Order: sequence, then C-alpha cells, then structure tokens
Amino acid sequence: MPSRRNFLAGVSVVGAVGVAGCVSSVDTTTGRVFVKSINVEATASDGNATRIDLLTVLFERLENILHGQYDPEYVGSALDDRTVTVSDSLHEELKNQFGDVRYLVNVAPVGGNENPVNVAVTQADFNELTLGGRATVSTRSGEDEFRYLRVHNTEPRNQAISESNIRSFDLESAINSN
Repeated sequence: MPSRRNFLAGVSVVGAVGVAGCVSSVDTTTGRVFVKSINVEATASDGNATRIDLLTVLFERLENILHGQYDPEYVGSALDDRTVTVSDSLHEELKNQFGDVRYLVNVAPVGGNENPVNVAVTQADFNELTLGGRATVSTRSGEDEFRYLRVHNTEPRNQAISESNIRSFDLESAINSN
C-alpha cells in the first residue's frame, strides 16, 4: 500500500494533468478573418421584421481585395477602405435604432481539417479582428444562448489591401423589395 505522501503526490499530479488537459482541449481554430458583418432586425413597410446585414465585407486573400456592401446611412463610419470597426457611439446608435445588433465574423482555418467558424462576436472582439489577419478562436455560449466567438490571439494582416470593392445599398429599398 502506498504511503499517504506518495498517494497525495500522485493525486496532485493526476489532478494537474487533468486540469491541463481540460484547458488545452478547448476546440480552437486558427485561421484568417475572412468575413465581417453587422446584422440587425429591421421592419419592412408591411410591418414584417427581417434580419439583414447592414454591412458585409469579405477578404479575398489571393488578390488582397475587400469585397462587400453596406448602407452608408447607418454604418458609413464603420468602414474605411481598409478596415471595419464600430465605435461605441455607432454601436449605441445601432442599438437605439434596431434593438438587436449582431456582429458576425467568419474565421477560415489555415490548413488542416477544421471547419470555418462563423458566429457572433462582441463589439470589442469585432474591432480587434482584422479582415485578412490571423486569429485563434473558439466558441462559447452567450447570456442570450447565442454562440459567440472567444478570441485567444490575433495577428494583423501582413499585406496591404490592394483594392476595395465595396458598394453601397439602401436598407429601406432592400427590405421592402421582397
């Protein structure tokens, strides 16, 4: 029979390994930030509510081009030719106008057999993630039972954007055209 000291030493090693295993077993994905979008619930003229992206921007890695669309009336200040970020004042304006505002990000894995991660993020994480940059992420449940991205690490884009092909649209026309 092992001594009490040996037993406790063994249990503490097993406990530490078990905890380390739990910490390292979080399913993380490392990849490029491929898409960023701002999604809201808007009401059409017929009274029906619909979810729509006020802004969607996609990074095309091979040619370093940004593609997408946005409504400048609502999110014009979130976009410049190279980045997409949402200030606190814009966030408050969107919340006041639409109520439910979701920031969505797609992280496409670099190599391996991992699936892309395409879920909501907080405003702070949305701003931290750079289109074309690298990120290590996992998912978590939010207070609203929606899945959210947890950002573990980010690296900025290492190449300059060569072109920005982002067109504008009108939200009211878009939601009332259906």
